[in-house]
Amino acid sequence: MHPIVERFIQGQLPEPMAQALVGGSLPVPAPDLLRALTHAVLRETPYADRALGALAALPESVLNGLLLAPLEPPDGLQLILCHRKESALLESALLNAALTAEIVEASVPFLPGSALEIVLNNQVLWIQRPRILDLLEEHPEGEYVIKRRVNEYRFEVLRLIPEEVKKERLEIIDEVEAGRLDRAWSELPLPKEKSREEEEAEAEPEELAAERRLLAQKPLLDDEGNEINLTLTQRIARLRTNQKIMLAIKGGKEERTILIREANRLIQVNVIRNGRITEGEIAYIAQMRTVNEEVLRIISNTREWMKKYTITKNLVLNPRTPLPIAMTHFKRLLESDMKLLIKDRNVPELLRREAKRLTEAKAQGKG
Repeated sequence: MHPIVERFIQGQLPEPMAQALVGGSLPVPAPDLLRALTHAVLRETPYADRALGALAALPESVLNGLLLAPLEPPDGLQLILCHRKESALLESALLNAALTAEIVEASVPFLPGSALEIVLNNQVLWIQRPRILDLLEEHPEGEYVIKRRVNEYRFEVLRLIPEEVKKERLEIIDEVEAGRLDRAWSELPLPKEKSREEEEAEAEPEELAAERRLLAQKPLLDDEGNEINLTLTQRIARLRTNQKIMLAIKGGKEERTILIREANRLIQVNVIRNGRITEGEIAYIAQMRTVNEEVLRIISNTREWMKKYTITKNLVLNPRTPLPIAMTHFKRLLESDMKLLIKDRNVPELLRREAKRLTEAKAQGKG
């Protein structure tokens, strides 16, 4: 260490020389100057403001040159991370081999959002100091992806499961073993924040949202008209999106009946991809006016289901069914159902007109 810097750190440097040193006016090597500035700022000395001015004036190339090797002592990394904003410089500091978990924890609140991913990718540091994950999640410039990955790491890497989640999972296991819940509940993943795709999948027109709210006020019935356990409905309502998707894929009949009413497209689609779903349920879903069009497309493209007349009829008569699908299958309707289609003003005008034309053509043929 340069003798002048050593005397400054020990508090033995005269005031004028100390002012000159932290102002960058004395001819000391760059590593020693950074050490003096770091001491002045991080130890909250009376020279802190002047030292920050000198730090701001240091060329980025000079600081980057210091970071080519492990910086000793590493405190200078904290000074750079907290008080410089150049992306390349921050990246060099965050990747410096001398970086410690303590320095990262102290620096995260001062970092711009663009630098947070580098911190998140350094698992060694935040495993040592889990508080770093909290700071990343609380960061005002943290993007949604960063915060979602923070939650994933908490559960999957650190196994930090909140007590309420542990209690809920134990209750579920007890309910499954007692036979009151489908076994798929015991396989639910830990809850996590919604992904952007999951959020977008919940968007729906106000007309459908209003109809869904109206349906929510009525008793919940399955496709056979049986009322569903209210406790099960409440339990599903508390699940996060990823848990609902998993339950849609593996759950039983009651779970599927509740989940198909969810606004989220991904949940609805996975309900009909459930290997245990019955043709009766598909027929019921085919006539629902609150399902996403993608669900109706999947039904129409499944040959085994479309062999069943009830499913075809419900699909054609459903105003939510895309017109090309309804036009493809309406000719299979029986005469009585064709008349219902002609009178139904909820379906597209073109479909009713074609149904009427076909009915009249058959009548003339008979004559």
